[in-house]
Amino acid sequence: MTSQINLSLGLSIMNSEDLNKWIGCDNSCPAQAMYIVKLIDGELGFCGHHYTKNKEALDKKAYEVIELNKMEEAAPQLEKAEM
Repeated sequence: MTSQINLSLGLSIMNSEDLNKWIGCDNSCPAQAMYIVKLIDGELGFCGHHYTKNKEALDKKAYEVIELNKMEEAAPQLEKAEM
């Protein structure tokens, strides 16, 4: 059974298998996309370099940016009080 995740206001449905696919940069680059940029006309994948290079223009046009393969930081562990 594959779980489904609605990521774009009902416009498209991605399932858990889609989240693990290799997506290439859409800027004529052989690198793996690290960001999916959702625009009114569709979506584009960008590697870190090309996303950073075009970030200012993308921020004006995109309604959502998804960072792929983001590693969540572990919650800090509190020290135990001595008893």
